Parts: sequence; C-alpha cells; structure tokens
Amino acid sequence: MPSLTPGAAPGRQSDPVALGHVLRAVRPLLPHEFHAARTMPLLFGVLLGTVLCAAAPAFLQPPDPSGAVTLLRFAAVLGGLGLAFVLDDPASDMTAVCPSPCWLRRLLRVIGGLMVLTAVWWLDIALLMMALPDDARSALPLADLAAECLIVALVAVALTLVGLRLTRGLGGGLLGGAGVVLFAVALAVLPAEAAFYAQPDDVRGWAESLPRWRLLGAVALSTTVFLLPRQPSGKS
Repeated sequence: MPSLTPGAAPGRQSDPVALGHVLRAVRPLLPHEFHAARTMPLLFGVLLGTVLCAAAPAFLQPPDPSGAVTLLRFAAVLGGLGLAFVLDDPASDMTAVCPSPCWLRRLLRVIGGLMVLTAVWWLDIALLMMALPDDARSALPLADLAAECLIVALVAVALTLVGLRLTRGLGGGLLGGAGVVLFAVALAVLPAEAAFYAQPDDVRGWAESLPRWRLLGAVALSTTVFLLPRQPSGKS
C-alpha cells in the first residue's frame, strides 16, 4: 500500500506548493517590476503610433484598407520598439541574487508591456475605423493583423533577450530595439514571393504570407521561452 506521508511522493507534493509560492511572490513583485522597468520608450512608441493612426485622414487620400493596414503595421513596429526596453534592468547585478526567479520578474514585465500594446492597438483600430468609409471597414482582416502585432512584439522580446545575453544585461534594449528596426526593414524589402507585408486586396499574397508569420511567431516564442529564465552571460 503506498504511503500517504508528505515525503512519500515529493514530485506530486511539490508541484502545488511551488505554484502557490510563485503566486504569492507575484503580488509584491508587481509594483517593484513596473517601477524598475523602462516604460518611457514603450509609452513614447505607442503614443507615436496612435498619433499616426489619429492623423489617418491626412495620410490616407482617399481612405482605403491598404493605407490603414500600413499605418497599423507602423504602429506595431513602434510598439515593439518600445517593448524592447522594458526588460532592461539597471540593477541587474543586485537582482541576479534576488530570491524571486529571473523568469518570473521578466515575465511580469513582458505581460505588462503586452497589455499596454493590446489596449493601444485596439484604440488605433477604432481611430482608423472612424477614418474609413463604411464599405472599407469590413475589408480589414483584424484577426490576422492582431496576430501580426503579437508576433512583432514576440520578436522584440526575443531579440531583447538575445541582447541581454550578449551584453551581460546592460544593453538588451538597445540591441533589441535596433533588431526590431532591422527586422521591419528586412520584411519590407523582401521580394513578392517571400513577402510578409501583403495587402488585403492581394488575396493570394495575403494567404501565402500567413504561414510565414506563423513560422516566425513559433521561432520567436521558442526563443523567448528558452532565454526567459537564463541570466545574462557572465552572471551566476
């Protein structure tokens, strides 16, 4: 008969205990991490993207879905550029020995940044919808564009984590931000047969770009999951 003592099944007993410990650690960490994170670049990036979308009537002459998609993509890149800086930690030498796990502290910052990006992205959508005529609003593939925005954000996080590893935690935001800019430029100049940035009126091109975005998202997510718990190179 199996023993029911606490030490008899350490694997099973430790899982809920560890989960409860993590949940209890989140609440006191939230104000510290949001205060320590570099949020000004993120706020500036999403503000600039919103200004572009609010000025859509000036940019879109005449207003059309293709122009709206381009503005949304600009806003997504600007948001990703700002998100690249939220993982910077000027006190990394001290937080390396913090009892809270590294992955948890980083995850809280990423989730907070993604929440900001999501809220502002829907605001940008509302602004563009007001600028478009009624018959053009239904032509916007919002679900696919939302997936693009999320993948750009994941790419920004993955590039920043790589930058943190390469700079020993001191310049992840700069390398990640530069990587986001290069990433966006590279996607914009790809030939048509390998294009990511298709337009909604190009039905075939749009359909062919979706698997490329999914593959890119899978690579970015895998990189993020792999690097999230790892301390910068040279730290214990």
